[in-house]
Amino acid sequence: MRKYLNYILFAGFVLAVIGMAVSHSRRIHGLVTAMSEGAPNERAAAATDLIKAEQFMDAITGEPLQTRLKATEALEILATPAAVKQLLPILKDQDRDVRDRAVAALVKIAGQSPDHIKELLPGLKDGDGNIKKGTKNTFAKIGAVSNAIPLIVEYLKKEADSRTAAGDVLGTPLFAKESATSLPLLYALFENKDEGIRVSVGEALGKIGDKAAIPILNEKMHKDTAQVRRVCIGSIALIADVSGEAMLTEAIRNPDDDDEARSQAAVGLGKIATATAIDTLLQSLNDSDIKLRTSSIASLAHAGRPVRDAQPVAMVLSKCVTALNSKDETTQIGAVQALQGVAAPETNAPLLALANSTTNSETLRVAAIKALGFEGNEGVVNALITLMATPNTELLGSTASASLTAIGAKAIPALTAVLQKGEETTSFHAALALGRMGAKALPALEQVAKGNNLNAQRWSATALGEMGVAETTPILKQLASSSDGDVSYVAKEQLHRNGQNQ
Repeated sequence: MRKYLNYILFAGFVLAVIGMAVSHSRRIHGLVTAMSEGAPNERAAAATDLIKAEQFMDAITGEPLQTRLKATEALEILATPAAVKQLLPILKDQDRDVRDRAVAALVKIAGQSPDHIKELLPGLKDGDGNIKKGTKNTFAKIGAVSNAIPLIVEYLKKEADSRTAAGDVLGTPLFAKESATSLPLLYALFENKDEGIRVSVGEALGKIGDKAAIPILNEKMHKDTAQVRRVCIGSIALIADVSGEAMLTEAIRNPDDDDEARSQAAVGLGKIATATAIDTLLQSLNDSDIKLRTSSIASLAHAGRPVRDAQPVAMVLSKCVTALNSKDETTQIGAVQALQGVAAPETNAPLLALANSTTNSETLRVAAIKALGFEGNEGVVNALITLMATPNTELLGSTASASLTAIGAKAIPALTAVLQKGEETTSFHAALALGRMGAKALPALEQVAKGNNLNAQRWSATALGEMGVAETTPILKQLASSSDGDVSYVAKEQLHRNGQNQ
């Protein structure tokens, strides 16, 4: 009898446990439903109950997307420090929509008090990349928040694991907008014994962009480690104020500096764009470091025309043109490429002089021809057509053809006139130039095809085939039916080439 009584008691205990589990499950499910469907105060209360029971994430894990979004919204309604803490794990949700919604909620509520900020800070050192990224993005968007900057700086000093993400945070608009608060704290942080923290500070000062930081960046680039020096040079370049020109010049002229730092220094000098900065960039065009040379060319182009639709800067053009006469070919080519980036008709004459000089190397002449090829540069069309017929060098002719293509509509009349003359080399290059222009050259080629000049018809067929579009089919079929065997043959070949039916 006692044996059966024990069985009954055990069964009762199991049923009680099951009942409690079912009851708990129903309660949790009810809270999840209340978070999703109730009034705002009911949703906040449900979120509070789940947080207190340490069941929030377990309760929403595996729920549909809309339920997880609603739960995130409920935490935003709750808007307590506990809600901030709970939003952090949601930043690693499998769906981007949920992660983005969590960031939006954090941006709205995290700045309401120092306690809110303190709950957000651990996200900077979390092992999950999405949590780190979401936390950093929150601080980037949070705006001016009382005590946020000192709290972040203090956290960075204490928690080495947060260094990378916090370093990004130091350069966000939050720190830039509140530079009166942030800069003194960052200067003090620059004295930290941890090189990683000093690197983060150096990078942040460049992103903040306040020229007041240049003196301390200058000091650190001369007294700290090579890594700190590198980031300080980059930050001075990013600030791009004339007060930093001497430091950037020093970096460019120092072959022992990191190539990335020297390259960044060139970019900074291109933005500063004083006469001396331009001279420094021109002098670097024959440096052994190709990365620096490439950056210097791009920086000279930027300095020559900082705004694409604005007038070019005469001083920069003048100095680059003077560099075309250098005895060093690498410098000449670099100056030519810089002028190519500026794309100014004012430099046509000196560039044409280089292109036409038979004493120059083919490499230099090709670079000059390329630099003449920009939209609407009508003044060099005839000269480039002449260069297409340069004897003993296919490269000059093909480069001139490509530049005429780049000039565009302004070159079409002269190019179609070349087709009429029928000279093999220039007609071939002219046909390719027109074909590469596409639709803009189609009306002119159609007129040539309808004319009586058989040479022009043959070359127009070549140009139409080069286009490779269906719109050319009717014209090519017309030419394919020509009584002239050469015209018909070329047109048929182009139709076949482009898979068009004859």
